Amino acid sequence: MGEQNAVNAVGDAVETVVDEVVPQTILEQIDAFSQTWLGRIVVSAAFIAVVILLMVVAVRLTNRFFRRTVQKMLDAGNPAATICSYLRYFALAAIYFTAFAVIVSNIPPLAAGMNKLFAAGGVLAVVIGFASQQAMGSVVSGFMILTFKPFVIGDVVNVVSSGVSGTVEEITLRHTIIRTIENKRVIIPNDTMNSAIIENANHTENKVCLMVDVGITYESDIAHAMRIMREEIVQHPDYFDNRTDAERQAGAPPVVIRVQELADSAVVIRAQLWARDNGTAFAMRSDLLKSIKERCEREGVDIAYPHLVVVGK
Repeated sequence: MGEQNAVNAVGDAVETVVDEVVPQTILEQIDAFSQTWLGRIVVSAAFIAVVILLMVVAVRLTNRFFRRTVQKMLDAGNPAATICSYLRYFALAAIYFTAFAVIVSNIPPLAAGMNKLFAAGGVLAVVIGFASQQAMGSVVSGFMILTFKPFVIGDVVNVVSSGVSGTVEEITLRHTIIRTIENKRVIIPNDTMNSAIIENANHTENKVCLMVDVGITYESDIAHAMRIMREEIVQHPDYFDNRTDAERQAGAPPVVIRVQELADSAVVIRAQLWARDNGTAFAMRSDLLKSIKERCEREGVDIAYPHLVVVGK
């Protein structure tokens, strides 16, 4: 019985020694490995990988948050959506800069090099200033656009100098992105947008004055052509009567139609009408050109086109 107790006591003592010594030995080995050049590289690489992973997660969460917030503000008609969209890029820049600083500080050679650069900060600032003058000009112009709001996200604009027109989709730190009617994205620097002449359809009433020109031959009946145009316009489902009550009582015509030009091959008749908005105006003009041409063909009014008569001698 006494021998059995002694054996048990020895076994317990051995287990206790193993439990205390083995973990300590493993930790010492890990610590010793981390002090070697290879261990330092492995530890730094693991740390950098974690920082990059956290940076990617932070960027995705930031993009998701701002995009959802901006979309909700646009749906609610909140003009602050433009500022919110612009702030997203500052948040992303802060995330990238923080991750870069943490990674550089963890690599001794790079950290030492950065310290030397900061020590020569005056010269570095001058060099960077000259190199990034245009970029900083675009950033400052972005602030000016946000402050004075010549346009905001969602506005329909036309850049007169370049002829680019479409919907403002996004304003970044350096660029303004315009989505054209062909669903293409035109990227224009903010300093160009800040100094350009811009037509903003959203700064006026939504209704749009629309011109529809039709050229008929000199032999055709002008009055008949005008009547066809007036009837087709008035019966269009998107026709917008812009007359005041006083004009209606005075008998003002629902559509103003005049002879615009006596051209080389045609008598150009112009109808001046109104549409509710830009989108309606575009579709309405296309519909009217089609319906007016078809009716003119049915009723004997010839649509003019350039042609030559060759006379032989």
